[in-house]
Amino acid sequence: MNTHYRGIFVSDLDGTLLRQGTMSRQDLDALAELKSEGILRVIATGRSLHSATLCLHDEFPTDYLILSTGNQVIDWPARKVLQTYRLGAGEVREVCKLLVDMDVNFMLHDDFPDNHCFAFHRGRQVNEDFERRLARNADHARGWDPEADPAPASQALAIVSPEETGRYDHIRQALSGYSVVRATSPLDGKSIWVEIFAHSVSKAAGITHIMKHHGLEDALLGAIGNDHNDKEMLDLVHLPYIVNDAFIDPGHNYISTPAARSDAVAFAVSHFMEQLHSGMTQR
Repeated sequence: MNTHYRGIFVSDLDGTLLRQGTMSRQDLDALAELKSEGILRVIATGRSLHSATLCLHDEFPTDYLILSTGNQVIDWPARKVLQTYRLGAGEVREVCKLLVDMDVNFMLHDDFPDNHCFAFHRGRQVNEDFERRLARNADHARGWDPEADPAPASQALAIVSPEETGRYDHIRQALSGYSVVRATSPLDGKSIWVEIFAHSVSKAAGITHIMKHHGLEDALLGAIGNDHNDKEMLDLVHLPYIVNDAFIDPGHNYISTPAARSDAVAFAVSHFMEQLHSGMTQR
């Protein structure tokens, strides 16, 4: 058992720590104070490293980043990559064939370290959220060539309208050998983003990797999130918190933060530390 750390606390980024484009001073102070308490701090986000660094400064108070919903784990102070998953060329071919056959708008992200760049394919039906994301990332986008030999990729991202949950279900079932993760669009707050990764990718798997890396299998784990791609993470930890306006059902013994608070992470950190000091080690 690693005696340097007493626990692990994980925070999602968009919609949890980062709200309306800002982070509260209380939340940042709470994360900073965890270090002196011997708590390993982790930010788990759907963003790529390129995107995450746009809002996380060099001295940001975290020890690890779990990026792209668990596709990559990075030691933040050392900028050292600990774990990376990718789709092989054959897997890319299989995924793209399914999405084309379904006539879905999708983006295929390049392999690491250039996974902020992508090729895009438009289906016959216009999707405003797809076009919005494409416009925001136009400098890193190019048209997908169906005739080109597939190369390894970091992930695929299909975007469907909010009422098309059946399409997400179909993709998840058809690609049962992959990690298919649902997320809510951070752009319009309602469209469904269907992220397709190599098998076993998730925020929960990233946390488990960090936990084993430090020998913290018996340590208290806490996490806070707000969306469908946080569910496995929340179900893994002893103390699962969700923001009061989360997109996921508040069931499953999740601890909801008080309404109308901009410091949800600070609230969760305070409760987590109370439980740690009281001697809690498991749910």
